[in-house]
Amino acid sequence: MVKTAPGSHNVFNISKPARYRCQVFHYHRTLSRLYLSVYQGQRSQPAFYILFADVAYMQAPMSWLGAEFDIAGRDECIALMLEAGLVGDAVKKFPDAYASITEYARLYRLRSLHTEIRIIASSAAILQTIPPEIH
Repeated sequence: MVKTAPGSHNVFNISKPARYRCQVFHYHRTLSRLYLSVYQGQRSQPAFYILFADVAYMQAPMSWLGAEFDIAGRDECIALMLEAGLVGDAVKKFPDAYASITEYARLYRLRSLHTEIRIIASSAAILQTIPPEIH
């Protein structure tokens, strides 16, 4: 089961997540869906895929080591949304000003050896296969 609460660690419950590597597989811009291929070790076939839905922001290289995603706290998510221009300064004085966005947004993050991956999305899920239209 995927964890969804802010402050959750290893949200996909992956056993030994450091043994995996992630690669951006596909971004469907009209649906704001991001698909990652997740490989175990040096295997050439993905062990599974991760789908992020309603993606508003992504900071990541095309591939990285590790698959231990956390969900940042709400304040950290809103701070990044402000920095990225996804919400305006009104959110500081009126926390509910952007409630339709901030209530559903989650900041998924992963700190790999060389970089920090940050993805703002409404939800995420593990998939064993990807939809045929993505191929």
